[in-house]
Amino acid sequence: MTVALQVESQTLEQTLAVGTIVARRAVAGDIVGLSGELGAGKTQFVRGMAEGMGLDPRVVSSPTFVLVHEYEREAADVPPDALVLVHIDAYRLAGDDAAAGLESIGWADELFEQAVVAVEWADVLGEHLGDDWLAVRLEHSDPGRLITLSAHGRWLPRIELLQADLIRAGLCPQPVT
Repeated sequence: MTVALQVESQTLEQTLAVGTIVARRAVAGDIVGLSGELGAGKTQFVRGMAEGMGLDPRVVSSPTFVLVHEYEREAADVPPDALVLVHIDAYRLAGDDAAAGLESIGWADELFEQAVVAVEWADVLGEHLGDDWLAVRLEHSDPGRLITLSAHGRWLPRIELLQADLIRAGLCPQPVT
């Protein structure tokens, strides 16, 4: 079962805000899978997630050539259980090599224990994403972007909370049937 919402983002700030809202509802072990064309706003969305997790969004960059970036808080007063943001670019992991590529970055290890994992080009991973993830589809739309959030598994109970948060932020999410 999947439940989805769509948000029309007119500005970069609104795209960042949606990412921030998603991150504030994320818990350790969560996967947020992003898909969309080049330039659709996937990395911008992850910058919003970083902000929502109390991380510096200015350090977020696309992990295209290194496959994975890990962002954590640098302040001395960070609690030991603070979440880490793991940012993966799965574009080069497509096809038969996906499992080996994921294994090489620690997908099956402790990657999720204290992390929220944001995966760009998530659509190329297929079943490797499992049953518990939030799909984020970003599409170009004149003048901005159309963002579709589709909850799977353990994200399902949080979709109504996301909807309420988006409404409070003035982003007017619409249910997708």
